[in-house]
Order: sequence, then C-alpha cells, then structure tokens
Amino acid sequence: MMRNSCEQSSAMLESADTNVSADYAKRNHAYLTSEHLNYRAKEQEKLRKSYEKTENKEHKKADSDLENELFGLKMIDNNNLKDFIDENYFKNDEILDIAKRYLERQNSLGRNLAKTELKNHLDKEFENKVNISIEDRIKNYKKELIQQGKSQTEILQLLINKYENTDGVETLVNNFKSFLKLHQFAESKPLAERRAINKIIERADLSSSTAFTTSLSEISLSAEISQETKLEISREFGGAHIDSVDGMDYQLQQVKEHTKAIEQEIDIKSREKSFLDLEIDELEDELDTLPLDDPKRQELETKIEQKKEVLEQTENEIDRLETGKPKGLSFVLRQGFSARLNPDGSRSIRIDNEDFAIKLPSNFLPLTTTKNLRSINLTFPYLILKNQNIADSLFLPNLDNNSAPTKSQRDMGHLILSSLGIDDKRILSEENIKQLKKDLSALTPKNGKTGQENLVELGVFDVASQSLDKGKLKKVLELVRENRG
Repeated sequence: MMRNSCEQSSAMLESADTNVSADYAKRNHAYLTSEHLNYRAKEQEKLRKSYEKTENKEHKKADSDLENELFGLKMIDNNNLKDFIDENYFKNDEILDIAKRYLERQNSLGRNLAKTELKNHLDKEFENKVNISIEDRIKNYKKELIQQGKSQTEILQLLINKYENTDGVETLVNNFKSFLKLHQFAESKPLAERRAINKIIERADLSSSTAFTTSLSEISLSAEISQETKLEISREFGGAHIDSVDGMDYQLQQVKEHTKAIEQEIDIKSREKSFLDLEIDELEDELDTLPLDDPKRQELETKIEQKKEVLEQTENEIDRLETGKPKGLSFVLRQGFSARLNPDGSRSIRIDNEDFAIKLPSNFLPLTTTKNLRSINLTFPYLILKNQNIADSLFLPNLDNNSAPTKSQRDMGHLILSSLGIDDKRILSEENIKQLKKDLSALTPKNGKTGQENLVELGVFDVASQSLDKGKLKKVLELVRENRG
C-alpha cells in the first residue's frame, strides 16, 4: 500500500517535472524565436545599407565616367584638333596653325579648351583674316545650318541675309533667291514632283555660280517631273537667270551631257534586253525538247518566268528613259524663245511659235562675243516688228530663216535697243522684252493705216527708193523713250 503511494507520488512528481520542462521549453522557444528574428532583421538592415553604399559608389563612378567621356568629346586637344579643323574648315592648313597656337596658349594657362569656344574664336576673330574662299565659307555655313536642323527654306533665307550686302557675290545671292523661289513654286505641285524638285535643290552646290543653271538642267531631264511642270518652270525660270553668251553655252553643254548620259543608259538597257530575249528563246527551245513528265520542266519554267519579269522591268526602264530624253538639245531662254544646239555644233535662237530661227556666228571665229550677243538680242525686236508687219521695212535685207544675221542687221537691232535706252550688253530680260514690245507698238498706232504707211508718215521709210532713214528712226525711238507712260 505504502509502495503504491510512493509510486503514485513519484509519478506525480515526474509528471510535474515534465509539465514544467515543457512549459519552460515553450517559453524559451518563443524567446529564442523573437531574438533570432531581431538578429536577422538587423543583419538584413546591415546588408541593405552595405548594398546601397556599394550601389551609390557604382552610380557615382558611372556618372563620373560618363561626365568625363562627354567632357572629352566636347574638348579640344592635340589628338582631335586636326580632325576638328578638317571637318569644320575643309582642311584649311592656315586655320589649323592658328588653332594650334590658340590651343597652346589656353593649355599654358591651365585651361581646357571647348570645341564651341575654339569655333567661335576662329569664326569671329579670323574669318576675314585667313585665306578662306567665299565658296568654302558658304559650304561651312550651310553645313552648320543643316546640323542645327534648319529646313531648306530657312537655309536659303539665312544665306541671303548673311551675304546679300557682300561685294562680289551677287550671282550667288541671286542663285539663293532663285532656289528659294523654286522651292516655293514646288509647294503647289503633286507630292512626287515636289520631292523630286526639292531633292535637286538639296544636292545643289550653293557655292557654285552655276548651281541654279545646273539644277534647272536636271529638272528639264527628270523623268519624275511632268512636261507641264517643266514648261511652267521654263517659263518662270528657264534661262531667265542667263544673261550672257557664256551662260547660254554652259546651259546647252549641260543639256548635251545629260542627253548623252541618257542615250548611253538606253544603249546599255537595250543590250540587256536583247540578251534577255535570246536567253528566253533558248530556254523555251530547251523546254520544248523535254518530255511532259520530265522533272526538269518545272525548273526551266520557273527560270523562264523570272527572266520574263526582268525583261519587263528592263523594257519599262527603257520607256522611262526615252520619255525623259530631251527632244532636241535646247532650253527655254525667254518666254517664246529657245536656245538650241544644232547637230553641226552651231547655236540658234528659235522663235517657238514660228518656224524661224536666228543662227549665231561660229564659236571658232575671233572676236565673236559681241556678234553673238547682238545676234541673240536681235531676235526679240525682230519678232515684235514681224508681228507688226514692218520687219522687212526696217531690216534690209530681211533676215533669212536659220542663217546668221549680217553686220547691218545686227547694227539695226543695236540701234533700236540703244535708242530706247535698253542695255544690250547682256541678253535682254523678260522685263526688257515687255518694255520693248510696248515701245515699238508706237510705230504702228491703231489708225487704220498699214505699218509701212505709218513709217512713211513718220519720215522713217521712203517707198520710192525703198530706203530707211536710220537717223530719223533713231529720233523717233528716242522720242518714244522720252514719252513713256
């Protein structure tokens, strides 16, 4: 009994110990878990701060590297100086020497030299002192404006503003104005034509005195521009800017070279077409010899189709070139008048609405400049007087079609123009021709009399002797000039 009591007591104590240990372990586990979590949180915070510190260092280093790299790109040193001058000043050695001296001076003061500072220094201080041609200055300025993102119209307007009052560049400035006018003209045209015209303007060498002439020649030969638009451009610009025999000859030479290039291209394409025709015939002959179940037939049929596609493209290209090829070596010199290069190498001024042309004296003869100029300018009063039915009374003998005018005929043209105060040292402008037409209309007033009867009444022409009183004609024309308006 007592033993049982002891066993029960022992069991109770063991049970109590067990409960105490479990409870203690439970409390201790909760304490350890909380402490562990706090420790882990602290360690994570340390890691986060360490990571942020490292990341900040890397960002600062990257920013510093980028800043140094950008700084290096903006700065000038001995390594990139020559490339800078070559790019911005067209390899001008004189400017390079000036730039070197300026760079050395800045370096001796412990200063870094920025590209913008050097460029401003060279442009402002030395542009007029070093041997930079006006052509290079224009090229350089245009390049600057393109880099600034300026449009074609802005570039042309800025060039006009910059050089309009500069001596010796009148022709170039007139070219800028003509290009600007041409660009504005193109705005009213269909998209394809507008793009074609603007592309020609874009690639024009604005520093060349013949830039506009060359561009007009390209337009006249472009297959992307319609004949109607070409005619409008010829009327609006044509040879309106050409006022010398040399300018006319240059334009004719440009037309000749472009025509020759087109003819050569047509010749090449025609040979390609002949070769393709031959290849297709041979392949079709080979196909005809094969049995219907021969696997090679499919290969040959595919090849024939491919060749035919290329042939069609070639034929289309030939048609395009033929359409764009000029129908003669000529261009519109003034409205109603064309300059033409004849097959024998001679040149003529053709009256477009008449089957009539005035031939210029040979280029190979000495001292022909004045003869050529007066022959060209003779065409304008001749047509006006012809339409008034008095040309044969003033030009004795009368002019023959497609023949060079005689000295007396050229002198008569000069007398008419000089008496009216119209400068004939250059090819007459459209304005000159309009004024000339207005002035000469005074010789045949609307009074019911014939042109010759009016000349007789004015004392200019004598019917009996069929002679002309040049002195009287001169006085009449001078009177017309004095009483204009």
